[in-house]
Amino acid sequence: MKHATRWACALASAVAVAFAAPAALAQQQKAKEVVFVLGNNLFSVPAFVAVENGYWAKRGLNVRLKLVASGREITQALNAGEAQLGGANMGTTTASARASGNMIKGVIPYYNDAAFIAVAGGRGIVGRADRGITKDPKSFVGKKVGSLAGSTQEVYLREFLAGGGVDIKQLQVVNVPVPDMPISLSQGVVDATVPWEPYLSQSVRELGPNAVVVSRGAPGLVADVIGVLANEKYIAENKALLETFALGLAEATQFVRKNPGEAAKIATYHLDGLNLADAAEGIKHMAWDPRISLCTEDGLLKTGNEMVTKGLIKTNAFTSANDFAETSILKKVEKENPQFFADLPPLPEKLSDCKGALK
Repeated sequence: MKHATRWACALASAVAVAFAAPAALAQQQKAKEVVFVLGNNLFSVPAFVAVENGYWAKRGLNVRLKLVASGREITQALNAGEAQLGGANMGTTTASARASGNMIKGVIPYYNDAAFIAVAGGRGIVGRADRGITKDPKSFVGKKVGSLAGSTQEVYLREFLAGGGVDIKQLQVVNVPVPDMPISLSQGVVDATVPWEPYLSQSVRELGPNAVVVSRGAPGLVADVIGVLANEKYIAENKALLETFALGLAEATQFVRKNPGEAAKIATYHLDGLNLADAAEGIKHMAWDPRISLCTEDGLLKTGNEMVTKGLIKTNAFTSANDFAETSILKKVEKENPQFFADLPPLPEKLSDCKGALK
């Protein structure tokens, strides 16, 4: 089956055929429609799985996926009413949106490692050895680096550089859409890039021996929790629907954990030109935990406030993790459906037991 990709819709409900029984048609007509806008990257694999495996359809939801290139486009779509739900970083994206008056928050993660305060397994920095790039942040001084302005990638780059005493102003940072980063790097337009998966794996493959994997999923740089975002009012008025949506997504994240190879294949149906080997390699570096833990909450709050402190956003300091995540829906789903969480490790019970403290 051929699948529409960017800005196209993927129907999660079964398609009625001419000989369908009246009862089946009636049931399909009652399906609740939801538009889910999310990134055209590997973070979105659980949503692709939920569509292809019918996890939403069997629960009466007709979910249409709309793929875009950045978290900013996702929050804009939510704010404009073009979608009810969005999939983006529950820390950086939520903080930026709320600072601009767009009162959204997360409902359930689908890319996350709940044992960490901050870890970014699907992100990294890759450079060209022939341009003098090494794992030392100081090797970036004066270099041309492709990054996505105003994104989690920029936060990741800033924190990596800060660890070596380098200010981002000492670089020549070029705004490059993440899907364009591999070709920009391979053609030498830039000396290094800050991509997310699968474009990180693609860059490493295409550069071969000339590739320098400077940083890949480093802990302590940024709280990287990708999940379902919605407007506060929508959450309050649609809790039953969101429980159903979260349940389908929890089943999908478990499928990704247990069947990474099949999940990579499904991703190729939805992402233009995706190389299966790149997808499989990228998924290996990523975590698929839909839980929100005390580690996660601490990381979201601290990441948002670091963005305020460093002038990346203008707003008062955030005071609670509740600004970033509405946990009641997820807790109910987890309590009533333990089978979709049973394969995950126990969560830390104390903050001191969490890994990946922000640097």
